Amino acid sequence: MNDFFSSRNLKKIDITLFEPILLFSVFFLPGYISQGIQEAAPDMFESAYFNVFYLVSIVPQILLTLYIIVLKPGRSLADFDIGPIKKFDIPKSLLVFAGIYGCVIPIGLIASLIEPELTNQIVYGAGWQFTNRRIIPLVLLTCLTTGYAEEIFFRAYLFKLLSRAGAGLLPAVLITNLLFGSGHLYEGYYAFAATAAIGLFLSFIFIKTKSIHIISIAHGLYNFSVLMIAMTGDL
Repeated sequence: MNDFFSSRNLKKIDITLFEPILLFSVFFLPGYISQGIQEAAPDMFESAYFNVFYLVSIVPQILLTLYIIVLKPGRSLADFDIGPIKKFDIPKSLLVFAGIYGCVIPIGLIASLIEPELTNQIVYGAGWQFTNRRIIPLVLLTCLTTGYAEEIFFRAYLFKLLSRAGAGLLPAVLITNLLFGSGHLYEGYYAFAATAAIGLFLSFIFIKTKSIHIISIAHGLYNFSVLMIAMTGDL
């Protein structure tokens, strides 16, 4: 095993690509594979225990990704557009949050025209259940943390590494968002299309603003809004 990781052998491996593949396999691949085996419980956010357990699991993932970014000599968080939150990042994130609905609603309308028997396709995420008003602040924290975890990995870390590995801007965006959208195939093909569209939109915003906070907060607020809509009984 030590021989495999010797400096001589590591020179033969493109560490630039090996590193994100390994992280993706640890963080996301198990969940992707299990989509066809075990469906997510639609009411899982109702439980305070689930939300706390989720936070305890995902915060170390965020920290590990950040640590790996700065671990390699010559790399910094700033190189991946990860820095302190700025004064207008939150107001801008609210505009981006509205823009996410601008991506999702047209896909929902098309879905309803193609398959009229499907209901509640305007907002992907149909089927989620949430009624526990007492833990709304905890659920908001869960959603925002999810937004940061996914955006830091897909939009900042993976996208930047693919671009610097010579993939090119457009291929890096497409690869990143196909992977991102695949995580929602368990919700159906329309959810995959909606998620991929959201990813493309957030990638565009990230490239333009160079702010991880704007897209992460907007992403988290969208997830949270889906659960709040579910609470009204409209999903």
